[in-house]
Amino acid sequence: MLALTAGCSKVPNGFVGVKVNMLGSDKGVQADAVGPGRYWLTPNEEIFQFPTFTQNFNLGVVTFQTQDGLKVSAPVGVSLYAKPDSAPILFKTFRKGMNEIVEINAAQVIRNQFNTQASLVKVDAVYGKGKADFLKGVETSVREHFERYGIVVDSLYLTGDIVLPPTVTAALNAKVESTQKAEQRANEVAQTIAEADKAREQAKGEADAITTRAIAEAESLNIRGEAMRKNPGVVELNAIEKWNGVLPVYMTSGTSTPFISVGK
Repeated sequence: MLALTAGCSKVPNGFVGVKVNMLGSDKGVQADAVGPGRYWLTPNEEIFQFPTFTQNFNLGVVTFQTQDGLKVSAPVGVSLYAKPDSAPILFKTFRKGMNEIVEINAAQVIRNQFNTQASLVKVDAVYGKGKADFLKGVETSVREHFERYGIVVDSLYLTGDIVLPPTVTAALNAKVESTQKAEQRANEVAQTIAEADKAREQAKGEADAITTRAIAEAESLNIRGEAMRKNPGVVELNAIEKWNGVLPVYMTSGTSTPFISVGK
């Protein structure tokens, strides 16, 4: 016959425990949680512990289906902890410790919520810009579900990339490539326009310079012409200044000798 003896159990800091009577007429869970410390237990008693500090759990890959019938996979993790007074209700509800609750119950709830939220949206809402809102919706639902049991869900997060069906991935890649090509064409057009504008401005500048020179030359000629009309001797004086003093060898009939005038 197996002899049962009493023993001592310890609840470490950062945990809350619940004393459970495993045998007898008063079999069940005590109404109150037990805090950190050492406890003497009868042979038929056991303490189940729950962490009151945040722990991270890797739940593996969760597969869910979107509104448009496409299957999506995502590696998921969750951060959570138990409220200090929640140990009795946690054990009464789940009949297991925190690790088992997360691996079995929490994982199932999270998978269900992923499918529920995904059924409301199309695949493009769980990828790219819509991903954060989608995950927030799942996290809120999971948090509300476990709050009634005293489990606080800090965050629900991805531990890797979302995996889409190959056809969706190919379509997204094609869309990205098309967008990049469109942006490249837009940049090339903008560059061509800028170069054309630059050439027009340069041509305009050159034309303005030519016009300015022509106006200046015309004004100069007008000034010179007006001066000559008012001072006819200036032309003759300029010619004399440039004459080398040699008379022409051949002179046609009626041609006068240059610059020589004979007074009376």
